[in-house]
Amino acid sequence: MLFIDNPNITYWRFEVVYSFLSVSSSSALNFNINQPPQHGSCSISPTNGTTSTLFTISCLNWFDTDGIKDYLFYSMFYLIFQNKYIN
Repeated sequence: MLFIDNPNITYWRFEVVYSFLSVSSSSALNFNINQPPQHGSCSISPTNGTTSTLFTISCLNWFDTDGIKDYLFYSMFYLIFQNKYIN
């Protein structure tokens, strides 16, 4: 929730300080949040099918100020079970 609640903050620093009786120590982690690409669109064809359907996904006109480092594809499958009762 920290990052989602603060989308305009891209530079973060987390620091921890250890205090003992005679000495203290600290450590810090700095990182930048990669901003998402913008202004593009994607389409999929066909728009529905089965697990054996070959889908084509086309994405055009995306712009990423941070540069594109890799690509990931996520999908969700919905299974609908139809119960049939036989008397």
